[in-house]
Order: sequence, then structure tokens, then C-alpha cells
Amino acid sequence: WSSDVCSSDLLAAGSAMAQQIRMWTFLDPAGKDPREKVLAQLITKFEAANPGVKVLVEPQVWQQMTDKFFAAHQTGTAPDVMWVHLRRVPDAISLGSLANLDELFVKNWSKDDQEDVDGSFWRFAATPTAHYTIIHSRSNIGQFYRTDLFKEAGIDPKSLSTWDKFIKAAEKLTVRDAGGNVTRWGFGQAYAVDGANNSVVFSVLLDKQKTLFDDKNRATWATAAGIEGLNLQIDMIRKFKITSPTAISEKNDDLYDQFHAGRIAIVRGASARIPRAMQALGAEKVGFLPTPSFTEGKYSPTEVSGWAVSVWSKSQQRALAAKFVEYISSRESDTLWTTEGGAVPIRKSTIKNNPTFFADPKNAYLADVAAAMLDGGWFPPAGAGVGWNEELNRAAQDMLANNTDAKTALEKGQNNYNRANRLF
Repeated sequence: WSSDVCSSDLLAAGSAMAQQIRMWTFLDPAGKDPREKVLAQLITKFEAANPGVKVLVEPQVWQQMTDKFFAAHQTGTAPDVMWVHLRRVPDAISLGSLANLDELFVKNWSKDDQEDVDGSFWRFAATPTAHYTIIHSRSNIGQFYRTDLFKEAGIDPKSLSTWDKFIKAAEKLTVRDAGGNVTRWGFGQAYAVDGANNSVVFSVLLDKQKTLFDDKNRATWATAAGIEGLNLQIDMIRKFKITSPTAISEKNDDLYDQFHAGRIAIVRGASARIPRAMQALGAEKVGFLPTPSFTEGKYSPTEVSGWAVSVWSKSQQRALAAKFVEYISSRESDTLWTTEGGAVPIRKSTIKNNPTFFADPKNAYLADVAAAMLDGGWFPPAGAGVGWNEELNRAAQDMLANNTDAKTALEKGQNNYNRANRLF
């Protein structure tokens, strides 16, 4: 009898353990970011609807999270639900680390459900019979700006489609004290090798030559377009003096902090960070600018980013993990992500069903970001390696620190990239 009780206790314990799913994400449900608050709400709702289930979030450093997941997949210790950086999704699929969501729940969706999420993000790295991710926190690299400072300076943000006009506006927004010391920079950029978004040269390369790579995915940066772009980027520090020389070592988070403090008028960053800026400054004080080009009325392409929410292929809790992924991507959840978290919608119905929200001027940036993604969003090609932002930023550092010319700096960068990715 006692052994039966022990067995029963063990089974109960095992059942309790089976009702827990682990998730790795850069969002902390205890945090203050609007998206973090939404995640906390969704976890509470999911657990309430599924008694006995616990969602254990293990927040990770975003720059390291995907590689850490790949290592954990190999050792069998990965989380049940994983947020993979968009550009690493093809690598994750090649590694066999992601479960096929079609088999887990998409097969049960109506045609209307599938059409609701259909688009370039849904099709990215997918096949006719397999979708491995639902991409959340969709973002476009661009510039966000202080609308109050623009108004004060008499600058129309819609007029800044060319680099010349953009630079002149940033010069006007740069403020110096009586001693000539800058108290507010016009344009904030970050060139740190770790923790910085793609830079101006990246967009110039896409604008001028449409790609960063040749047909074998080898970097092709030491070109006329690359040289022009990198020189423009460095001129913003040395010639036009709209960007601080500290850009050489700054990370994105450094820029955001200075933007919130009023020490920078425009920063180059990810649109997904706009809600946090609005939270710090007030929604009416923050707007989004697409990246300028050299052609009037035309913007440069920029990298589309996001986090691919997926189920680990070897999870012992695949069905429950899939249920959670499906829930946080539902119509109800997408409305929360958008209206309370400030995220670009993943569903068409979210825009259709919330006309009052999208008509509000303070939410206009979501439409601007969505349009920028549609018109100039760039997805990394299948088979592309990793590290292009890092090497392009290293080239900028080389110019600033060592007075290396742009062509030589870019040659070093592309060679480092090709060598690191074994592209010869």
C-alpha cells in the first residue's frame, strides 16, 4: 500500500512538472517596457485559462540569446518556447531546432485565420508545408525624433527624405552653450561592435546597390556605394558635427537614454523602442522618420527586424508550448501587443478592428513604421551569414580611431565577414 502511495505521489509530482513550460525572451514580465507589461498580462490570462499550468520566463541578453539557444539545443537543455532573432531563423531551421507550427496548430486554422497573418513575415523561411515561427516585435531600423524640438525649430519631418535636408535639420537641432560645448546633438548614432543597430552605410549600400552580398552571399562593401555611405557617416561627426564622437563606442541603449534625457534630438534605432521613449517623454513628443536617400521623395531601404516566437523541436511539452505560442499570437493578444505594447500588428484584423486607436495621432508612428517596412523593408537572404552590422561598425571605428580611409576599412570588414562565415 505504501509503495502505491509513493508511486501515486511520484506520478502527481511528474504531472505537476509536466504543466510547466520554460520560455527564453529578451522581455522581462516584471519590467516596465510596455511590451513587458503586455507579456505579463498574457501569461496571467493563459495560466488562468489553463489551471495548473505555469509559464516560467527566463529573460536573456538579446545579443547572446539565439546563440545560447543553439548551444542548448545541442545539449538538450533548451526552453520549450524560444524567441529567435529574425535573421537567425534560417540557421535555426537548418539546425533542426524549431518545431513545425503547421503540424502543431496552423493545420486547424481557418482560411480566414491564415490570411489574417499572411505576408512577408509569415512567409519568411517558410515552405508550403511548414511554418516555424510567428514573428513578434516587428521593427524597422530608422530614426525617431523629438516632435516638440522639431516644432520649436520649424522643421517639417515629412520633408526630410534626402540626406542633405536631413543633415541641415540635424545641424539646426544641434545646440551649443556659450563656450561652444554641445548640450544637444542633432543625430545620435552608435558604432559599438556589440549592441548597435545597422548604421548609415548599411542603408546607403541597399539604396545604391540593392544588396550587401554577391550571389554566393559574400560581402561586397568596398564599392563606390559603400565608400560614399561610410564617408557620409563619418562626415556627420567630423564635418557636419551633428553626431558625437562618442558614437565610436556607444551602444543603442546609450542613445536611447540620451534621447530620453533631451541630449539628442534624433536617434537611429529600432522602431520597437518607440513605445518606451513615449513612456519616458510622453506619446506626443516622439515620432518616426524613415531613412533618407539621395533622391528627393524616396527613402532608403533598412533592415526589417523582429523576434520569431517558436517551439523547441525537442521539447517534452510541445503541445502545451504550441498552445501558448498560438495564444500570444491570437487576435485578442495582438490587440494588446499593439494598443498597450505599441507593437506593429502581426494580424490584419488588428488594424481593421481598432479604427479609433489607429486614428489617434499619437499612434501614427505605427502606420509610418508599417509603411516603411512595406516600401523598404529588407530581409536577409537565405544562406546569409552573421556579423555584417558588427563588421560595418568596426569599419567606422577604424576610420575614426586610426584615420583609415573608407575603402581600406570596408575591405577589412568584408574580408573579416567572409572569413568568419567561410565564404571564399
